[in-house]
Amino acid sequence: MYHQIRLLSEKFEIVLVSLSDKKVKQEHLDKINEFTSKTYVFRLNKAGIFLRLIKGFFSYKPFPVLYFYDSATKHKIHALIRNENPDIIYNQLLRTAEYTKDLKHFKILDYMDCFSEGMKKRLGNSSFPFSAIYKEEYQRMKKYETNIFSFFNKHSIISRQDRDKFKKELREKIYIVPNGVDMQYFSPRINKVEYELGFVGNMGYRPNIIASEYLVKEVLPELKKHNPDITILLEGARPSIKVKNLASDNVEITGWVEDIRDAYSSIMVFIAPIFTGIGQPNKILEAMSMGIPVLTTPEVNKAIGAKNGEEVLVAKNKKEFVDHFLFLLNNPDKMETIGQKGRDFVKKTYSWDFQKQKLFSLFGKN
Repeated sequence: MYHQIRLLSEKFEIVLVSLSDKKVKQEHLDKINEFTSKTYVFRLNKAGIFLRLIKGFFSYKPFPVLYFYDSATKHKIHALIRNENPDIIYNQLLRTAEYTKDLKHFKILDYMDCFSEGMKKRLGNSSFPFSAIYKEEYQRMKKYETNIFSFFNKHSIISRQDRDKFKKELREKIYIVPNGVDMQYFSPRINKVEYELGFVGNMGYRPNIIASEYLVKEVLPELKKHNPDITILLEGARPSIKVKNLASDNVEITGWVEDIRDAYSSIMVFIAPIFTGIGQPNKILEAMSMGIPVLTTPEVNKAIGAKNGEEVLVAKNKKEFVDHFLFLLNNPDKMETIGQKGRDFVKKTYSWDFQKQKLFSLFGKN
């Protein structure tokens, strides 16, 4: 969101309205205020959130929408909008749609991901009673994604595969606006490599938990047959108990770090055995931007669109993950080439300079 605001400020005066369930640090506000004329933060009360979620079991709305919707805050935001009278209202994420759906302004809704598809994936990997909860939430989210569509003039989403989860008559009207990568910030470093393999992401996020378990329980035992001392880094905020339990002499688990580039630059190969196909894998693009060769799945690369064998290596199963890594290990020149071509790919496809025109096109009133 920060980079979108930065780019949009080149053409628009921006009044930012933010919802938060915790106090926002002043240093963060100072940073974003460089690109906005005004910034309003509405703090959501935890008790109110709890009551809405309890009532949510008897509602038709998805829980993320209920979590962030507060009627008193809505009245304040409407008063603010009447006073500011903006030319365009840009809603990021479905959770904000209830605040503006009935306004007559020109409105854009950014779905970001197809969240119903993510809930469907969770349903497929869960057992009762969670499966029943996920099934209900999937049905609610699927219906809400469709029903809210007509309230907005334009719509955007992060990837083609997310867009294609919508009905045909809707998907044709949705703009694809991927996230960009800050190529200058995520640039190659000359650091001492500490780990042969690394996986970076939110380690409390279910697909990343599943990927971490697959890497350690399925792939690592095969790799240890070739190198018993091989090391893996699992780095990311809020590691779950399942992830923490993967720690061993071969596997290091770290939580949040001050500079994520330190994690990227400490690994030889970035490995992401993620078999779910929604959203845009930003951490993989950041690693590629730093010139680190990436080994991942067809599902992830479908969202990225890199050339297999040239800009990225794709593995469909445990054997291919092992074979591809050993190939890189035994061919350092090829490892370096894939890393460089991966960075070149990100620069020409996902740099913010490249994404800027797509963003500006979305904001055109046509």
